[in-house]
Amino acid sequence: MKHFALAVIGVVAVLGGLGEPASTAGDQRLPSQHPLAKEFPIDVDATAINPPIEWGIPGVTEPIQSLRPLVSDKKTTVHLKPGQYSYMATTFSFEFTVNLDGKLDYRKSLDQCVSGRGTALLTVKCRRTQPF
Repeated sequence: MKHFALAVIGVVAVLGGLGEPASTAGDQRLPSQHPLAKEFPIDVDATAINPPIEWGIPGVTEPIQSLRPLVSDKKTTVHLKPGQYSYMATTFSFEFTVNLDGKLDYRKSLDQCVSGRGTALLTVKCRRTQPF
């Protein structure tokens, strides 16, 4: 009979701990605090393009075929989470990334047309992709 009582007490002790919050709450992150969930303000400046062109970032801005596309005649701020994105215009497109610190990166081959690597300001200076 003593063995049965000990077994029941052991089960109650184990089950009692299942519904309690973890004592190491500092080790747990809320979804909004996850590094990939944070959004960063990224400024896009394509005002050097003259005449202005329509542009967009698929999945983030209005498509360039929409009734209200973004136009390169003014600087625009978009909020992006860390990840890979595409800048798309009617004649020029390229991929760029936002890292966990909210800084930009892109291929070095774009350096004549794009600047802002390591910053939060993406500057686009070319209308189209062409060798210089």
